[in-house]
Amino acid sequence: MKDVPRLVLASLVSLFRTRYGLHAENLAPRHQLAVNSFPGLHRRGLPFHAEQVRRPNRQCRGFARERRMSCLWFLFPVVFPGLATVGVAEDEGIAYPEEGAIQPRPSREIKASNWSVGAETMDRGYTIYENWKDYLGPLGVKKARIQAGWARTERQPGVYDFTWLDAIVFDMVKQGVEPWMNLSYGNPIYEGGGDISLRSGVPTSKATLAAWRKWVRVTVERYRKVIDEWEVWNEPNYRIQPADYARLLVLTAEAVRAVQPKATIVAFALGSRVDYRYADKVLAIVKAQGKLDLIDQISHHRHQRNPDVVDAEIELQTVVRKYSDRIVIRQGEGGCPSEPNARGAMAKYSWTELMQAKHVLRRLLGDLGRDKESSCFAIVDMKYPDRMNRKGLLHARDDMTVARPKPAYYAVQHLTAVFDNQVVRLRDFTCDAPAEPPLSVYGYRHRPSGGTIVTLWFCGDMPTNANSKTPVDLVFHGVAFSDPLYVDLRTGKVFVVPATSYSHDGTTWRFRQIPCYDSPVLLADRATLRFRP
Repeated sequence: MKDVPRLVLASLVSLFRTRYGLHAENLAPRHQLAVNSFPGLHRRGLPFHAEQVRRPNRQCRGFARERRMSCLWFLFPVVFPGLATVGVAEDEGIAYPEEGAIQPRPSREIKASNWSVGAETMDRGYTIYENWKDYLGPLGVKKARIQAGWARTERQPGVYDFTWLDAIVFDMVKQGVEPWMNLSYGNPIYEGGGDISLRSGVPTSKATLAAWRKWVRVTVERYRKVIDEWEVWNEPNYRIQPADYARLLVLTAEAVRAVQPKATIVAFALGSRVDYRYADKVLAIVKAQGKLDLIDQISHHRHQRNPDVVDAEIELQTVVRKYSDRIVIRQGEGGCPSEPNARGAMAKYSWTELMQAKHVLRRLLGDLGRDKESSCFAIVDMKYPDRMNRKGLLHARDDMTVARPKPAYYAVQHLTAVFDNQVVRLRDFTCDAPAEPPLSVYGYRHRPSGGTIVTLWFCGDMPTNANSKTPVDLVFHGVAFSDPLYVDLRTGKVFVVPATSYSHDGTTWRFRQIPCYDSPVLLADRATLRFRP
């Protein structure tokens, strides 16, 4: 009987969502992703990679009504936390025999991979490393993005206290996770030195730039044996003029290289809009100075309702190729909230923890399919001065201690356990599938076993708060399976695919009625997976 109140409340949630159209699909803008095609691959009736085409979408019934009633929906996760996913069936639509579950792998057991996790804001005290560090290594990522915190380290001119940062950096390395360091923000002890906020201006005066340069060199000297990737500032395109950022970028890169000649310099950390026009202006200035060789990588952030829309990212790639074929683009901060929020990126959508788990997997696996290094934002909820930022994989209490891992944490564990540097994308892989709903499909080979892994998910809109599946017939070209299994990467569950559900003719494999939904599933050879019964 103790579950009766929860079931009653769940019914009320369902009633309100049905009566007032409070569904994720009703929050869609009037345009949605229609095509997702990969350059260099034959389309074969299936949208594939990189290029995005938008088509008009019918206005959703109930959208205006949802706007009027959204205030009620916002109250449910606050008054009844966790209630939004009550009654959602985990394995809905999967009729295969269950075989086991993915075995997580800690970071120390993984040599290398594509994956990083965001560990930002510790420089400003919005999270406390001691509270969540025990969750880092078990997550299985190989890198973590951290911020160096000029103002926290240098509280008196010329006096540096790295105690707080030492505890973070060296423990991460001990856990098998390599930090990559974002050099920011300002320092108010210097006139014109800026402050510690996102909107802080960069140092511009001669004296303040000299102080910045000295701090950069001291920081790199201290950590050069364990950190070799240095990112210059954070989201400068929101406030800083291109000429001012270009000056800081060149000055900082030269300071880093003076101490660590082979360091990787990461530019921009562009805000979520991926302002490629801003990048174009800065790169033009740097090129005119003959300093493009200082830039090894360009990072961008991406917080958006549908993680599969990459129009702006393609434009950024086009801009970068104007200047260099050498510079690599990486995704440095991507994620979404686990509950509705009134402020911040993607505010006012009816997010749930289930939707977050789907979103994170789609973002990370989409980047892997585009051969782009990727970071999930963030490992833990962040307590800002005016609000709680719920984009973490770990649910934090108001005192910044960890209450519990969210479903997204476990989803990332499953991802890192399967996709390490021994899994490589099949560039000649193609697939035939129905055009609707749009489906993202990528093929991979597991080097040690030679086995195949194919990832599948519906990519046409933001994730929903439901797990219903749609059976899809698929034809893969250029692959070979020996013992295919079906994996729901979100739950980590592994299922047996009956022999009656597939056939092949050489390297052409046909799979019938494969359950697909808006979260990644795998068709993977048994030998490519480590799972427990």
